Amino acid sequence: MRNKQKVLFILVLLSVSLSVKSSPIKSEPSVRIQIIQNKESLVVDFNGSWELINENSDKTINIESKDSVFFSIKSKNIELICKTDFYNIISNHLVLKAKNSTSTLTIHDVSFGVGWWWEGKENRIYEGEIHLYKNQNNNFEVVVHLPLEQYLKGVVPYEIGADSPLEALKAQAVAARCEAVIALTSKLYSGKNHDLTSDVECQVFSGNKKRTKNSDSAVIQTKGTILTEQGEPINAFYASNCGGMPELISNVWPERANSKSYSVYSSDAKKRRKQNITTERKAKKWINSMPNVYCNPNNGIELPIFSQQNFRWKRIFNKIELSKMLANNNNYGKLLEIKPIKRGVSGRIIKANFIFEQKTLHICGELKIRQMWKPALRSSCFYIEETNEDFILYGAGWGHGVGMCQSGAVSQAKQGFSYRKILNHYYPKATISIIY
Repeated sequence: MRNKQKVLFILVLLSVSLSVKSSPIKSEPSVRIQIIQNKESLVVDFNGSWELINENSDKTINIESKDSVFFSIKSKNIELICKTDFYNIISNHLVLKAKNSTSTLTIHDVSFGVGWWWEGKENRIYEGEIHLYKNQNNNFEVVVHLPLEQYLKGVVPYEIGADSPLEALKAQAVAARCEAVIALTSKLYSGKNHDLTSDVECQVFSGNKKRTKNSDSAVIQTKGTILTEQGEPINAFYASNCGGMPELISNVWPERANSKSYSVYSSDAKKRRKQNITTERKAKKWINSMPNVYCNPNNGIELPIFSQQNFRWKRIFNKIELSKMLANNNNYGKLLEIKPIKRGVSGRIIKANFIFEQKTLHICGELKIRQMWKPALRSSCFYIEETNEDFILYGAGWGHGVGMCQSGAVSQAKQGFSYRKILNHYYPKATISIIY
């Protein structure tokens, strides 16, 4: 028995080492995360001692714990107003460095969810090296420099919820690490001063505000772990709630549809393929149903609020107001009909005609259809009923539906699934690999 275990252990090591050989990243990288893109002024509270470095000067400014500093740009110079001091600095780039590893700072009114229905602002806590750039608009761009694993500690609790079970948090950590690795190597979100952004177009990075021992532990226990195919990292896409059926990547991002993990359905989805949700009649029946799936909040497993609110949803829009919204203030006349032309395997609309009195808009793409609404719809899996005054949308799910369903991952973890089993469920042809 011991010999068999030894052979198995060697085979596992060999499979891991083979996957590492093809990986573009061999050791933990540092990442630059843009947390603020264009802000006129900054209010920063300091917890612990920091120093402010001007790239154009050898002088540094010491900032003590509990200090609050107001940053603004006047006459192309950066001004700092502290409790007792005022500084006028000629520079396009300032760096805030902590004097010890426990020091953090709080930036007031950081925007999040821009363009979505949960858009807002909040004070957020950050660690690491903070870079302040003066951009072409004489506003601030703020970028945080962190080791990748520390960055993930600020992603996981916001993406899936800090109170999720540990195994779901670990699955999220692996998926988020995959996304970061792909973004770093492809430079998909990069700019002059940053590698990644901090909102939904990339991954939500919120700093330290919602971190917990459990969410940190999920990152630590999966350090360097990603999903690969034939030794190459994959985009481990994920969404809040698939509505009961995952979507094919080719129907959401045709340009990214080269991964075998997204050419198949997860095991439970295969059983439902015969339902043919791509037809209008079947899509309506599907949306009106409550299927026995992991992400259904009524299946006996307590799921997060975001699952309870978004597995099935309803929105009512006044016809006149919706006509203006979907026409984007163009004079197309009244909206007569929203006609789905093509649905994906999950029932999500991927082609639709928006028919106005004076013009018909042909919209292709799940996300583009959702973004016709302001703020954007939860999902493009919906059907429409009409009254004299309103269009009523009945929908399923939150997000694009590709890859891991975060609601389903939480449900599986609560039923005793390991993070490896959860990942295998959503990425059935991928290999769990360690790259550093």
